[in-house]
Amino acid sequence: MNERQRLRIALTILGAFIVVGALGYMVIEDLGFVDAVYESVITITTVGYAEPAGGLSQVGRIFTVFLVLGGVGSVFYTAAVALEVFIDELVGGRRRLRQEKKMIEKLSGHTVVCGYGRVGSSVAARLAASNVDLVVVDTDEMLADEARQNGLRAVRGDATGEDVLTEAGLDRAAALVACVHSDSDNLAIVLSARARRPDLKLLARASNHDAERRLKMAGADRIVAPNEVGAERLAALVLNSGLTDFVEIAGRNTLLELRVEEIALESGSELVGMSLADSRIRSKVGTTILAIRHVDGTVTSNPSPTVPLSDNDILVAIGTADQLEQLEKLT
Repeated sequence: MNERQRLRIALTILGAFIVVGALGYMVIEDLGFVDAVYESVITITTVGYAEPAGGLSQVGRIFTVFLVLGGVGSVFYTAAVALEVFIDELVGGRRRLRQEKKMIEKLSGHTVVCGYGRVGSSVAARLAASNVDLVVVDTDEMLADEARQNGLRAVRGDATGEDVLTEAGLDRAAALVACVHSDSDNLAIVLSARARRPDLKLLARASNHDAERRLKMAGADRIVAPNEVGAERLAALVLNSGLTDFVEIAGRNTLLELRVEEIALESGSELVGMSLADSRIRSKVGTTILAIRHVDGTVTSNPSPTVPLSDNDILVAIGTADQLEQLEKLT
């Protein structure tokens, strides 16, 4: 039983003594509700004691003796437990923050998620479900605590500040997601992160085309506009519901766990020079090649089996996490 549970029990017992005392005075001394509660509270808390007009009856005095003995003990017990909870929150909270800071310092190759609002919390939940190490950064203490309650590491602070990003392990991170509510803050985060880490994978949230353009100029690798994505999905439901249903299955169904990833065909791979059919990618690893992005920037969508594979081609493939991992080894 932790301190908070003990405090709840102590408060319940104290409340029960007050209620029993009030009922006792109402029945024994025929006091009104307010007078009975007042008599019960001042008796139990020992802040003062005054008998009602005419004094207490013999039974009332005996009842008061037992109420004082039990009630005063419950007051001191509640006060002691409340003090323990306060000290635990003060000292224990600082200790937990120190431990969390040490754990973050040991992380490497993790993802920093800036913002834990509606978008950021969903991003963090999906990453955590995929066993990706991550650190949440948010200025709101309640949101940072919520992230911790959900089993995530969190840093409370303004992500536009370099010190906060340093505390989140930016120098050792593999990716950063800027998804705070303000476009200007997302822009500042992207600029700061790109200046310090040219090799960092940077993804950002934008609310409109203008913000998307500025974020791209600032160095973001990918920009997502949730409003536009939602609009496109709604339109797709009208225009092509079958395709949208497939996207829903690929994106959300935990039984299939399908993903779309870009995988580079490295120079010297045994697949270089083969046609898509000769590579037998589908039969070997089970993935489907949706498109091929060539070195010259052209993209071959829904490639035919005769399309040749060249050095540094980017294969856009769909499959499970294991299948995509096998394809990456094959390339």
